Amino acid sequence: MEVRKTGYLLKLVVERLRVDVDAGLKQHNLTWVQSRLIGFLAYRGGQATQKELERFLEVSHPTVVGIVSRMEQNGFVECRTDRLDRRNKLVSLTRNASEVSACLEKAMQEQDRRMFAGFTEGERDQMDAFLSRIYHNLSSPALRPQSPTTMNTGDNNDQNTI
Repeated sequence: MEVRKTGYLLKLVVERLRVDVDAGLKQHNLTWVQSRLIGFLAYRGGQATQKELERFLEVSHPTVVGIVSRMEQNGFVECRTDRLDRRNKLVSLTRNASEVSACLEKAMQEQDRRMFAGFTEGERDQMDAFLSRIYHNLSSPALRPQSPTTMNTGDNNDQNTI
């Protein structure tokens, strides 16, 4: 049986992206997650609740609190209680973050240009569709394995450790 290496290739791509992105972000004193948060806030008009940030980043409340706290200390965001619903904490971009956001957008476009050199628009669309399906499959509780540490390869019911 031929062993597929798609998962390993995806891992290599993500690691390469992270190295490249982190190197570019270092000059702004940002991490990849923090840059995603700035991008999300910019997309949302510069403001969102912490709950919306949790959903976007797919992390827990304490994790968002830590990320936002560090970003607030570094002057990228400001936090305040929502006047309309005091249970919500609003996170807003500062002028500094808005300026950095434009640089980040240009860097992302350059990264995409490099990453998809030689791809047609149709191939890019197909790649997006495939990756979206993979993400959905991995996120679906119905498709999760019973045990995350073993899988059945289908060969004589052998169990292989992942």
